[in-house]
Amino acid sequence: MLADMSSRLTWLPGLCCASLLTTLACNDDAPGGGDAEVGDTTGDGDGDGDGDGDGDGDGDGDGDGDGDGDGDGDGDGDGDGDGDGDGDGDGDGDGDGDGDGDGDFQCVETIPPTLALDCAAAGIVFTDEFEPFYECYDLGNLPSIPSNWGGLTVRVDDPYELLIGGAANTVAGKLYAVEITRDLGCHVTGWAGSPIEEFAEAAYNDGGVTYGPEGVLFLARWPNNELGQQLPGSVATDKVINLGPLGVVSSPGGLNFVPPGFAGEGQLKLVSWSGGQWYTLELAADGDGTFDVLSASFETQIEGGPEGFVHIGADNPGFPVDGLLVSEYSAGKLAAYDADDNGDPIVATRRDFVTGLTGAEGAFLDPHSGDFLFTTFGGGNRLIAIRGFSPNPQ
Repeated sequence: MLADMSSRLTWLPGLCCASLLTTLACNDDAPGGGDAEVGDTTGDGDGDGDGDGDGDGDGDGDGDGDGDGDGDGDGDGDGDGDGDGDGDGDGDGDGDGDGDGDGDFQCVETIPPTLALDCAAAGIVFTDEFEPFYECYDLGNLPSIPSNWGGLTVRVDDPYELLIGGAANTVAGKLYAVEITRDLGCHVTGWAGSPIEEFAEAAYNDGGVTYGPEGVLFLARWPNNELGQQLPGSVATDKVINLGPLGVVSSPGGLNFVPPGFAGEGQLKLVSWSGGQWYTLELAADGDGTFDVLSASFETQIEGGPEGFVHIGADNPGFPVDGLLVSEYSAGKLAAYDADDNGDPIVATRRDFVTGLTGAEGAFLDPHSGDFLFTTFGGGNRLIAIRGFSPNPQ
């Protein structure tokens, strides 16, 4: 969403759409497509006088008589046939597709073939400050994703599909689609066991993989010091921006948009590995569905060799104010920070959240459960889930 209509752009995830519906009407001959019948002056040949040629008299050309042009006969124009206008086909009008009418996505419980393990068995432990409030689950290694792993996110249009970067930091890098299981609380419980498939090319992918405005997927590209962008439905990186001329110290490891309701909401934040230089990127739509970077403003510098990060709300235990959780690749930890009035980490507030990691990499806060998901680069290439957080506003 454009903050103003000149150049600056920030993104509020709950207020932007990942797709557009466009209706095109075509005629083979002007003014109509057939021979006129008696009493019909439109020239479309169907005799109903509306000019669309389908004979139903509503003028939309789809032949169902409801006048909305989508052909499903319900009159709401969304094409799903249930008449409620939300496009999900379940008839409850809330748009989430589960049929209960409350607008909240309801998960279906599925038991994964391999059950999650307690992280403590692998030496991954919470510090005393956070241990009473959170649980950690080792969801294991995922076959068919080549080492080493990069960042991750859940597909914006499928809560049961996880995207993970494989062959990270190399020209052969790709995103892989992994079907995940959830319980009735929507917590991610593991891999469903179905084939893991290539989703898209993602050369040099690293710890930052996140959706932005208009459903564009943004990727940190290390060690090339670049920002990649993929359009919805694309299987390639559609735009690559060299961040060096903008003053970004090589090279970005993590990136994310500040969620709604947080200071700095909608801004794109980026952090370099290994130095921890932290930036705010100013975006502008380029007219092709992707975005230019107008500037990169240095904000602060954090430690630990940071990679992926997420913002954490003040309603979560151990976070007295809105803050952040950062995957520290070099330190082998997760670190918690308070955030300032621009959504940036306050260096003096850093404290250990989890220790005992090897190569903490990606970071994702699940919007359905609040689970914090992250990957490890090397270190067995593991998928880890931490429960106890509230989802951020969407």
